[in-house]
Formats: sequence, structure tokens, C-alpha cells
Amino acid sequence: MPTSIYHVRKTSLGLKRKYRISADDGKGKPGKPLGYAEKQLKMSDELDIYTDERRSEKLVTVRESSKGWLAALTGYEAFDHEGRLLGSFAVLPKKSVDRTTWEFEQPGLGRLIGRERSVATARARRLLTLFDTVGEIAGAFVKYHFDFSRDGEPVFSIDKPKVFDDWYRLTVHEDSVDRQLLFALAVTMEARQRG
Repeated sequence: MPTSIYHVRKTSLGLKRKYRISADDGKGKPGKPLGYAEKQLKMSDELDIYTDERRSEKLVTVRESSKGWLAALTGYEAFDHEGRLLGSFAVLPKKSVDRTTWEFEQPGLGRLIGRERSVATARARRLLTLFDTVGEIAGAFVKYHFDFSRDGEPVFSIDKPKVFDDWYRLTVHEDSVDRQLLFALAVTMEARQRG
């Protein structure tokens, strides 16, 4: 089964975070630019992903989920540039006691569950987050690795392999995964810095 690799790099800190999304260059490094996003740190707002930093063409819009009054606390929906639903993703609070667990749903692909691989890393990041109101300390000091699977089979993963480097690697094992929806998930996960 062919594997595809992509990269998301956060390029700014503080109240406005900027992200560059790239294909892999074949050597494990960011190559061809695929997207750009900016995220204001607000309790409730949209996230837009564009083709480039000039924001000439919108690819994806992420909004808090409209499914139930509690959905805005944990869930998101992603739409393409024409407003069509690409899919949704959400934190599953009841399953996130030991390690954060996400649900990823894409029409035609089904529902995937993504869990952090390391319980120890999850606990360390949560501890740091208690003393860190904007998530920068937790994001800098702790690596993480989320594996998304269906029926125990890996579909894709999102990991932060280095400390002090806001670089995230996306490894995709199935061609059917919508790349725009995947990019939206990766940026949202980083922006939340969810413990």
C-alpha cells in the first residue's frame, strides 16, 4: 500500500498563528507548498486554509460543529470552497481520560478513531497545559503522535517528532483520505493544543 507524507509547520506564535502546508520532498522534508492558514486565538471563530500566503483561493473552512449544543466544545466541520461538507472531526471527552482521542469522519471513508500513542506523553502535555494559557509551552516541550485507524488498521497518523520545532508530519496509508480534510484536522489539532 503506497504511503504519502505531508508537512504542517507553524511559523508564528502568540495571538495569530500561521501555518504552511507542504508535500514531502522525497527526503523527509517540506517540499512543494500546498496550503496556508492563519488562526486567531479566539474562543469561537473560523479557520480558513488557502492555496498560498496571498490567500488568493480558499480551499477549506473549518467551523465549530452544529451538531448539538455541546458540539462547539469538541467538534468541527470542514467545508470546501463551494460550501460542501468534506467531513467532521471531534475530541471524544469520555475516551480521552488517559490520552486524547479524536474521531474523524469522511463520507465514503467512514469513521476513524485517532488516539495518542503514548500515555506518558499525553500526561506530560496535560501537566504543562495547566500552567500554560496559550499552549506554547506544551507545544514546544512535548512531542506527540496520533494514530488514526479503522478496525485496528492504520489509515493515517499525525506526529510532532521534535521538541522545540513546530513541525508536524502527516503520514497517509490510504489514498481515499481527503487531503484537504486531513490538513484541516492537523491545523485544528495544533491550534487547540488539546491535552
